[in-house]
Amino acid sequence: MNRYLQGSWAIDMVKLQDADGFSFFDYNPTGILMISDQSVQGELAAAFQTFQGSVADTLALQGSYLLKLNDAELNWVQTQDTIKNRIFVLTNKNLEIEYYDAQSQQRLRYVFKKMN
Repeated sequence: MNRYLQGSWAIDMVKLQDADGFSFFDYNPTGILMISDQSVQGELAAAFQTFQGSVADTLALQGSYLLKLNDAELNWVQTQDTIKNRIFVLTNKNLEIEYYDAQSQQRLRYVFKKMN
């Protein structure tokens, strides 16, 4: 499965689920992740119209990753932090992961399509 990750991934959709359980979608997010056999780099940007107004999400990665298939996790390992993501889909063409932000009590689901 590790070889499935390698390549360039374009962000296709981002879903934000807020603390109250409401879901908001960005079907036009921007950004690409480049994943090699040891590193991940890229930046993603999404914007959502919520009940409280516009909310932006940015994910900038430059580090390594840890794939734990037994735990269905894909973790971004950055200089000072590890971002844990739950894997929903991992094929040679599709990647779907979800991150729970405990501080803001919201979930962010990222859907990617492989470019190469």
